[in-house]
Amino acid sequence: MKSYLSEGFKLVKRHFLIVIFLFLYQLLWGVLLYKVVSSAVIPLLMRYPDPPPHELSQILFWLEGQISLSTSSTVHEYVWLLVLMFILRMLITPLIRAGLFHSLHEESSTKGFSFFRGTLKHWKKTSLLYLIEIILLLLPAYWILPKVLPILMNAVYNQNLLLQAAPYVILWIVYAYIIKQLLLYVQFGLTGNRSGLGAVWICLRHALPVTGVALTLSTLAILLFSAFTAVSLIWTGLLALILQQSYHLVRSLINVWKISSQFSIWRSNSEDA
Repeated sequence: MKSYLSEGFKLVKRHFLIVIFLFLYQLLWGVLLYKVVSSAVIPLLMRYPDPPPHELSQILFWLEGQISLSTSSTVHEYVWLLVLMFILRMLITPLIRAGLFHSLHEESSTKGFSFFRGTLKHWKKTSLLYLIEIILLLLPAYWILPKVLPILMNAVYNQNLLLQAAPYVILWIVYAYIIKQLLLYVQFGLTGNRSGLGAVWICLRHALPVTGVALTLSTLAILLFSAFTAVSLIWTGLLALILQQSYHLVRSLINVWKISSQFSIWRSNSEDA
């Protein structure tokens, strides 16, 4: 596993221009999302009971919020805006994946041009697979949401009920991880003019290093996020703002490292096949 992580990091250094591009994309997207959410949430928080509420005023606040969700036209406008932003992100994500995968396959070419060539060459494949991924990830909602939503609604008044929803959420996360990994390897195969089923077989046959790489880098991402958040809370002001924005660079780097390490597993074993 260590060799795959090392090889993946070498690929990250070779494709650092893509990391910078993803950083700028995540930064702009984060600013846009922050502006939209803050314009909706801050007016709502201004209605929070002051001085600190007792139990009855807290319940009334939540009840008012639930009523607003179903009757307020402003809430509906924000919901539609978020839906449009989600659709826009769904359109952009496959293009970025197509460029990154193509660039990983063509190490000898100029990285920036290879990225954009890959976007034009493979966008249909990655878009179709991304649509399949979204459908498969949302599929369990048909069975899980009817069980979890009543628990979450009642958890507003009794937070201990959240423990009842935890098993469903954990199962959904595990299922989502499996689907995302399998489809990631399918994309490695198809963008490299190889068999998608063969790539899936490589993923299953080497499930231990595949999972180990994913868990290692996910843990690293969580630790770094916790560290950045803790420092931002302790040293507020300009330093906190710089750290919050620079975390997008760290996040982009780790995301590319995850993909490139998995690509290293696929490439080394597809060459042996």
